[in-house]
Amino acid sequence: MNPVLAALAEALEDDCVAVPASGSDVCPVCRGHRYEAEQVCGSCYVCRDRLGSASEVVPVSLYCKPSPMRDRLRYYKDSDDAELRRQLSQEIAALVETFFGNSRIQLEDHFGGWDSVCVVPSSDREPPHPLETALAEFSAHACGPLAHHLKRGSGEIGHRKPNAQAFEPASAVTGRRILLLDDVFTTGARSQSAAYALRNAGAVVPLVVVVARRVNPDWRPEVREWWDRQSRQPFAWTVQPYSDR
Repeated sequence: MNPVLAALAEALEDDCVAVPASGSDVCPVCRGHRYEAEQVCGSCYVCRDRLGSASEVVPVSLYCKPSPMRDRLRYYKDSDDAELRRQLSQEIAALVETFFGNSRIQLEDHFGGWDSVCVVPSSDREPPHPLETALAEFSAHACGPLAHHLKRGSGEIGHRKPNAQAFEPASAVTGRRILLLDDVFTTGARSQSAAYALRNAGAVVPLVVVVARRVNPDWRPEVREWWDRQSRQPFAWTVQPYSDR
């Protein structure tokens, strides 16, 4: 694990919100809120319905809007200030590096290993994805080797609109075990569409790791209660929310 990034990640712990282990109100796919009478959350239900399945998602942190994490995730890509983009990119790289540095062995024990890592391509931005650039620039290698396995396809994609044609293989992937990596998970439309494209081409996608899974506490009172509960939980790099599987 890169020690410079690990030290930076420790300083960012207060911006991170603990991801819940499984429970009656936790979606087993994305670790977001779900209603107890439902098997998965509404977004993951849509992805399963339209794509046939949904890969399990492991977030590094939860976040809401507004928050420092939300600003970090937005402006490392879109700030007009180049120096700010670089600073925030290093912080994103630190979060990813430290998560895998502490959790990779446990992830492989639970989900099986992987031979490469593919960053989910942007819906409308030219490659490479800023997350891929950040990991390379700041030597965040704990996740494993990055590879360009996917490119944007012809299918339209959007909020709660997964599409089996949204992505297509950019290289031969049959028989490969590919971990998908993304910065933000809101409804899962992009990441689950990317996972579908890889599986459909013959690859195995053991899991999807995202820097942060968005929660909207203002959606309903029970979601606010769920968010407040998680916000009170201490965040620690050594705690894995999937460890109860």
